[in-house]
Amino acid sequence: MLDVGQGISGPYCAKILAQMGAEVIKVEPPEGDAARHMGPFPGDDPHPEKSGLFLALNANKYGVTLDLASPGGAEAFRKLAASADIIIENPPPVSLADLGLGYDALQNINPGLILASITPFGNRGPYKDFKATDLVLYHMSGHAHGLLGAVEDPDSDPPIRAGGHQAELVGGMAAATAAMMALYRKRITGEGARIDISSFEAMVTQLISGLANSAYGRPAPPRDLSKVEEAAIGGMVGAIGGILPCNDGYVAISPREDAQWERWLQVMGGPTWATDERYATRDARQKNSPALWKLLSDWSVNHSKHEIARMGQEQRVPCFPVNTVQDLLSDEHLADREFFVEIDHPVAGVLRYPGAAYRFSNSHLPLTARPAPLLGQHNREILGSSA
Repeated sequence: MLDVGQGISGPYCAKILAQMGAEVIKVEPPEGDAARHMGPFPGDDPHPEKSGLFLALNANKYGVTLDLASPGGAEAFRKLAASADIIIENPPPVSLADLGLGYDALQNINPGLILASITPFGNRGPYKDFKATDLVLYHMSGHAHGLLGAVEDPDSDPPIRAGGHQAELVGGMAAATAAMMALYRKRITGEGARIDISSFEAMVTQLISGLANSAYGRPAPPRDLSKVEEAAIGGMVGAIGGILPCNDGYVAISPREDAQWERWLQVMGGPTWATDERYATRDARQKNSPALWKLLSDWSVNHSKHEIARMGQEQRVPCFPVNTVQDLLSDEHLADREFFVEIDHPVAGVLRYPGAAYRFSNSHLPLTARPAPLLGQHNREILGSSA
């Protein structure tokens, strides 16, 4: 498999397949993948071999450098493509087709080739030539509109996006899924395929509750807090749940139904206000949610988030701690499942990496097979005299 992608979406797709056992050759331009300069860097000291983003997305891959715009580089790429099952790209700025190395040209030398191209909006449609960043795709896909729930003044409180590179990671995941489907089909028919992945569409498919509401003729949740009748979107507090402060962070609870609410009152030890008619039904609790949430918070701040989560789970009330990244690094469940793995990189040193969320009963995942490649590390091994 050849990973010609740069940045995030393409390399993430290839990383997923590499974790499943695919032999992946990362093809970088002579100056290297742009992710090498994106960081974060240890000590905030930029170094092309120490970018946390690049190291995470490119572990378990071989690495070569080729100038695909040159005759020699293009010819060397054709030789690699002749025996590849899958090629992953994520233009812009330059696509393989722009270089005369598109699907039609490569299929002539490898009829069973699968070429997956991840672009912001796909290869057809009114937006196909639009440029976009993760920020653009997040806002266009409708997710930012509901992030953190309703606000008091929608005109002055703008929609915001989640941190990280959500749209690019989702696009890469969609590409990995599509590539595996195409590979399965190839095993049956012997035919390759050109896969067109739109990161925009991949993000839109994640808008589950909003799309479901629309399908049933219901309006999308408003952003105006005064118009919100039900806590239907993330982060909002009310009758069906929200985030409570604890003495060591936060806990999320969701006693949605009256029966769950009764069990939640048992968790709290049967507070004196429990019989107040303002909190007797779900509708009443929703109408009086600010006062209710103050009472809940006054109780929760005396306990730890894990203590409350355990008590809630024992009473069959949806309840879980709100973890920080640091919490995850010391989480006992992740440790027991050996989720984090250590990889020794020749320049960046020994670092902990997130592993895979799955295990195969009859196959060992090569999560630590090799660190992300140095720039051009395997040129001579893979390209030989053309390196």
